[in-house]
Amino acid sequence: MDISSNDRSAMMPNYSFPDLVPEKASGSRLWDESGKEYIDFGGGIAVTSLGHCHPILMKSMEEQSKKLWHVSNYLLSKPAKELGQKIASKSFAEKVLFSNSGNEANEAAIKLARKYYFEKGDEEKYEILSFTNSFHGRSLANITLEIQNSIKLALVRYRKDL
Repeated sequence: MDISSNDRSAMMPNYSFPDLVPEKASGSRLWDESGKEYIDFGGGIAVTSLGHCHPILMKSMEEQSKKLWHVSNYLLSKPAKELGQKIASKSFAEKVLFSNSGNEANEAAIKLARKYYFEKGDEEKYEILSFTNSFHGRSLANITLEIQNSIKLALVRYRKDL
């Protein structure tokens, strides 16, 4: 299919698309339809940046895809349990939360922080700090953390206190 990066007729305008239509990728590199090579500095947006098509990752994904493709986190799978235990054993946490996106992870972090202080009796600790020109996700809670007023005004216009 011939596409142009400027044809956004079927896409929500959540990003300004560059004049690049990726055709293939390997490691941290992308190639466009004409074969021009780029370094993929955006691979970590909304995901963990593991690069593209790494042979060890591809082998692991192929093996797992023949057993179980995907189940939501409302079911406990052996790979999820093993990974959760591994992460918890190497961190400060006793438990982990696997979520679908950074947006969900940030929402959970906000809720857990508020729950923690509420249960300690420190209910006055409710403020969340964020960086200027930051992006935390597109939920209302995460949008209110953003200092980018143009985004905030467009998406939560009805709230005067944001």
